[in-house]
Amino acid sequence: MADSVVRNEYGEVVFVQRPATPETQALAPHATAQQVADHYLRAMPEEIGLADARVAGIRDAGLAADTSAPMLEFAAEREIAGNPVVVYRQTAMGLEVFGATVGFQIDGRTMELESTQSSAHGSVEIENPEALEPTHDARRVTKPALKKHLGFELPGMADARIERQVVYRYEPDDREEHQEGACIGGPGVEIPELRPTTIDGLAKGQHYIVDEILFRASLESDQAPVNWRALVEPESGDVLYLRPLVAAATGLVFDQDPQTQNGVAITAAATNAQLNPFRTSQTMAGIASSTPQPLTGNYVRVADTQAPVAAPPTITTPTGQFGYDVRTDEFAATCAYHNCDRLFRTMQDFGFNVAAYFGGTSFPVPVDHRALGDAINAQAPGNATGTGLLELRFGRMMPGQPVGIATSNRVAWHEFGHGLLWDHVSSPNFGFAHSAGDGLASILNDPDSQAADRFDTFPWVHAGLPGLDRRHDRSIAAGWAWFGPNWNAQYGGEQVLSTTLFRLYRSIGGDAASFGTRQRAAETAAFLIFKAIGQMTAMTQFPEVFVGQLQTADRTTPTFKGIAGGALHKVVRWAFEKQGLFQPGAAPGQPNTVSTEGLPPDVDVYIDDGRAGEYQYQANHWSCQDMWVRRSPDGGTTHEQPIVGVTNYMYVRVKNRGTQTADGVRVDAYHALPGSGLTFPGDWTPMTTPTLTGPSIATGGSAIVGPFTFVPTQVGHECLLAIAHATGDPGNDTTITGPIPEHRLVPFDNNIGQRNVSPVYPSLRGILKQLREHVIWIRNPFRRVVTVRLEIELPRFLRELGWDLDVRSDGGAKFELGPRERREVVLAVEPGERLVPGHVKRAIAKGDDEIVVRTYVDDDLVGGMTYRLSFEADRDGRPHRKPYDSDDESAGDGADVASAVRAVDAATAARPTIEEILDLLREDGRTVGNRRIRTVRMEFDLEQDED
Repeated sequence: MADSVVRNEYGEVVFVQRPATPETQALAPHATAQQVADHYLRAMPEEIGLADARVAGIRDAGLAADTSAPMLEFAAEREIAGNPVVVYRQTAMGLEVFGATVGFQIDGRTMELESTQSSAHGSVEIENPEALEPTHDARRVTKPALKKHLGFELPGMADARIERQVVYRYEPDDREEHQEGACIGGPGVEIPELRPTTIDGLAKGQHYIVDEILFRASLESDQAPVNWRALVEPESGDVLYLRPLVAAATGLVFDQDPQTQNGVAITAAATNAQLNPFRTSQTMAGIASSTPQPLTGNYVRVADTQAPVAAPPTITTPTGQFGYDVRTDEFAATCAYHNCDRLFRTMQDFGFNVAAYFGGTSFPVPVDHRALGDAINAQAPGNATGTGLLELRFGRMMPGQPVGIATSNRVAWHEFGHGLLWDHVSSPNFGFAHSAGDGLASILNDPDSQAADRFDTFPWVHAGLPGLDRRHDRSIAAGWAWFGPNWNAQYGGEQVLSTTLFRLYRSIGGDAASFGTRQRAAETAAFLIFKAIGQMTAMTQFPEVFVGQLQTADRTTPTFKGIAGGALHKVVRWAFEKQGLFQPGAAPGQPNTVSTEGLPPDVDVYIDDGRAGEYQYQANHWSCQDMWVRRSPDGGTTHEQPIVGVTNYMYVRVKNRGTQTADGVRVDAYHALPGSGLTFPGDWTPMTTPTLTGPSIATGGSAIVGPFTFVPTQVGHECLLAIAHATGDPGNDTTITGPIPEHRLVPFDNNIGQRNVSPVYPSLRGILKQLREHVIWIRNPFRRVVTVRLEIELPRFLRELGWDLDVRSDGGAKFELGPRERREVVLAVEPGERLVPGHVKRAIAKGDDEIVVRTYVDDDLVGGMTYRLSFEADRDGRPHRKPYDSDDESAGDGADVASAVRAVDAATAARPTIEEILDLLREDGRTVGNRRIRTVRMEFDLEQDED
């Protein structure tokens, strides 16, 4: 029997907590979350109120093939703090039932069902089936037609369109929002009343096919437009549902401080005219609807708990706006609610059970925006037993000014660092540092920050208090090491910690050019901090304890943001090492003299990708030069492009930056078909020689392991992967908790190297084909629709001469990919002005020789390809000894194959231009005049990765 079952007024199951689940032995040992959810749908439809529903693909047998019957279709799978959530949507007559879904919350460890939330309808009998349109193409709705539907006109009403039809269950009380003085965007603005309905027999609970009309309009002529949705019955034209797509009370706040917003030089002493433009309207999330409406929600409530008296503001209706000038207590109160609610809501969004995490804290937490009077300070005191957060208190921003310090979300995050600790270590401090609040403030504000100084932890506060000097780029040489001269267990330690944590964030994507990658890195770093603190049980003087908890947090996370855990624990340790931790003899109670970086692990083998085994952020992880290919097993160390269809040979150089000799060295080798979006291990195939052992490697030493044999199958791009292991330092392929995109596997484990190479055809015809066009594959590794964007960068000299590389395939350089979908992308060169060999050689000598294609998924850099241009002679400088037939698809055996690929006969008397070379190639390599192509190679090395 379930722990609890909640039903709505129709008797439909809305929520089941811990349902009595059927046996799952029939499932495969490694069943996916969707397979588990499908199993529950097959085995327990009655308990979740879906006995009469058909489920697409799994319960059709024996049921009538009635397309009008309600059906459940898989919609999405997402991960919440390691727990999968599988979502199904309900359809009828092929249309989505508006707002009707079923979600299964599954324990990520046991793969058992924890709860089910449902808004699906028990039965769907459609009153107007004739309204179904044969096609669902978007249709424009004219302004007069929309006005007729609504019965009124709104300012700026435009862009009306029907995107789709849906099935809607009529709820007369929900036709539009009915609230005394209801408003959006400011007090006193009311939503006009819809015209009466005309449908005969229209009653509550009836289902209708309706047109979903989306449009934009303002409520008053001086207001910005907002988005609206109207559900209209096609025959009558009646609007059965109308909503502006803005909900709950709003408030004007500093979502970010002015400095973070645009780097402006401004202080709390500025006028309202100067400060008010930095306000933005934000929904007061979680607010509990009430009339009048206070700033009270499920997580925090603004309250006057301390002197001086400053009553929190209220507004007349739940959908009004807390809109005040910056230089007022009311504005500080509004910011206090928004900024403090965000603390807990971020954790909720990351998948944490907030009530369980803060077991000793009573909710909603009181927040007093004027508790400290004119003091430039904030506090997070504990409760009477010291086992939870009592309240949050805020003072002023600047002496003699009325602006509250609660206007800074960074200050709120600092105080939250103490709130996190109270429930777990019964103290506001770690014992080795004040808190992690500065780190959270700096990391979570950085992704879109425009601050003039990226490393000023509190720029808005600092602007009014020049003496405040809190930073997160502290140098160990200047005494800011762990156990260095400036370290202490309070604010000194906090700046050492925030610098360390900010380095972690930067290394895992915080230094990326794309906002999406920076945002992902910030959220991941914050998640690990939250989880690590939650795992702590007591204060400690040793920061190594927190390092271990961060590593444990990574290793035990099934997934976060759709990406498997177990990939970041080495980066965590390195971030602390770089700040001076892991020094022999350095410990609490000893003289604080550390001024150098800490020691690496005892054993730390790596394949050098240009970072010498460290973890500074590097966007291109697919061009590791300590992996190379030879066309024969000759032990050479110069990379050669592999040949398609024949055996090639890869070598790997393994180094050891550890303090002890690395024993038990081995390397595992993989390759993959070309494309962005590769996931390990599923998309990677062991090479023909999958594993080789290597010799022991002394500290600072290296060894070459190889050759690994493999046969590439695709021209133009082959992905090579090598994973080094040693006793005491296994690769992260042994710690990841599930399949993982290569851009989260490769750059965060120095044991792993990736090099994407450009295999070539062993025939002149193939060479010609590759020059005409090039094909790459883009994969979506997620179970959701993503937007893919390709960014192409040519060498500067080619851009100046008007050359271009175009995407010739459907969708161009930006397109959507469905779940697990892949797409062929065709690149083609558009020539510009003439090139001469001398110009090309000079550009290559300067390093201006790469065509780079970067792949972004939802604005997150996930990989790419690098084509390196070369213009070089055949090694022996002589014509081929064997005539080459351009119509022959093979070039012979053995050395003749390699020779044919490396060079095509060229002119001996005069050096041709690139255009002349291409002209000769178009003649299929035949002799033209008295000139023959002797030696030319343009080489494109494609390198890429995916999320």
